[in-house]
Amino acid sequence: MIFRNEDSILLATGLSLRQISEIICNSSTEDELINALQKQGKKYLQRYLVMKEYHTQIRKGIQKLPLCLVIAGLPGVGKTSLAKEISTALDIGIAIGGDALRSSFRSILSYNENKEFFSSVYNSWKHFGEYSEENLLLGYKKQSEIMNQAVQRMIADRGIRDGENILVEYLHFLPSQFDKQILAHPSFIPIILRINDREVYSERLKSRNLFSHLHSSSERLLEQMDNYLLMQKYQCEEAERYNLKIIDIDDFQHGLDLIYDYLFERIKKINDIKKYRNSIEYIEKLKSERKNY
Repeated sequence: MIFRNEDSILLATGLSLRQISEIICNSSTEDELINALQKQGKKYLQRYLVMKEYHTQIRKGIQKLPLCLVIAGLPGVGKTSLAKEISTALDIGIAIGGDALRSSFRSILSYNENKEFFSSVYNSWKHFGEYSEENLLLGYKKQSEIMNQAVQRMIADRGIRDGENILVEYLHFLPSQFDKQILAHPSFIPIILRINDREVYSERLKSRNLFSHLHSSSERLLEQMDNYLLMQKYQCEEAERYNLKIIDIDDFQHGLDLIYDYLFERIKKINDIKKYRNSIEYIEKLKSERKNY
């Protein structure tokens, strides 16, 4: 098995598989492994130690806080690729993509009552009148209401309440549409991705179908780049108002490293807390609902 052993914790360092395999092969004791990580860099050793402590606390039954991550950003910024990296590194078994989630909702929601949800996000403005930045964002926010209601429910119910590690990557995350107590919970870790360089963003959109969306038309997405950037601006402005983490991802590898730094800062705090005793009204309502099932 890849997971459920000590060696798998090395995936959380962010080192390459080649580097990890060399460390494992050349380390017969824990001290040798720690020395090898120290040689790679202090941050890699710290990530390993933080993650090892988290897993140790779980095995002892004293850690009850799961990792509930949201990777947010507009199409082409790298959400799917980053979600693969992070879910593997942190051994998060539940990883959900927003495109698949939205597609499933379209099979059960009423079209007549949710017409804007059945449009592409960049076309949802058409249900509110003529094209304008205001209507573009109105369509985006209306789609987001449905997505955020569902994602919050998953994180609160399966994540925080049941204690399952979960990661959701999607473009509709808006903190104003989340319960404030959920936003403040130590297990909930949202990260908003941002691209600043138009040329970099253009290249990402062009190459998207080579990595994660094999049948996606890059030309269609490129035509909507200005609309995406307007939605990105709005999403990041909301994130700033709520003091949430925004990572500039123009340089993919550097951005990934910044994400690791932030994640382990948060996990270290979780190690110190272990249990969160604040009552959350939203979750109490979920518990009451379950009694009626």
